[in-house]
Amino acid sequence: MIVVVGGVPGAGKSTVIQRAREYEDFDYVNYGDLFFQLARERYGIEHRDDMRRKLSIHEYRELHRAVADRIREIDYRDIRKPLVVDTHFMIATPVGFYPGFPEYIIRSIPAVAWVLIEAEPEEIRARREQDAAIRKRGGGIEDDIWTHQDLNRSAAVLYAYLTNGAVYIIHNRQGHVDDAAKELAQVIRSCRTGQ
Repeated sequence: MIVVVGGVPGAGKSTVIQRAREYEDFDYVNYGDLFFQLARERYGIEHRDDMRRKLSIHEYRELHRAVADRIREIDYRDIRKPLVVDTHFMIATPVGFYPGFPEYIIRSIPAVAWVLIEAEPEEIRARREQDAAIRKRGGGIEDDIWTHQDLNRSAAVLYAYLTNGAVYIIHNRQGHVDDAAKELAQVIRSCRTGQ
């Protein structure tokens, strides 16, 4: 059972996911980390930024398929244990927003739920400023947080339509990460048990 969790950079999705593991047992994979790992293994890519510069569109597509295959392998190891995939639904680039999942990948990852972790734009900006020393975020189109979150909602609906899944939105309010984590754990539990 696959649950995909997304959010704009700074919304706190990875933090919420990790905290949710205290309340519900599930496997975890970060889509971007797995993509980069396979790019390094197959094409000798040393830095994430090199993926955009050095890989052909054919190689990118092959990597997406390989990531989907790995995700299915993890999911099928124990069909009773949920698998949470940490990713981005829409990706802000200098030339616009790109879907995080190509259609041919969405159909091959049978997610039962698409969960958005959201926060107020002011909170997201503050988190990005705190992370500035360790992460390169923001600038240009990425600063339009409202638009990015709106596009994430649209993408979640489309992805759910293509997989016959459900959409959930969880608000990660500043200082209340535990509440968001408990809500995510409940979503995962409900998907697993139907209650």
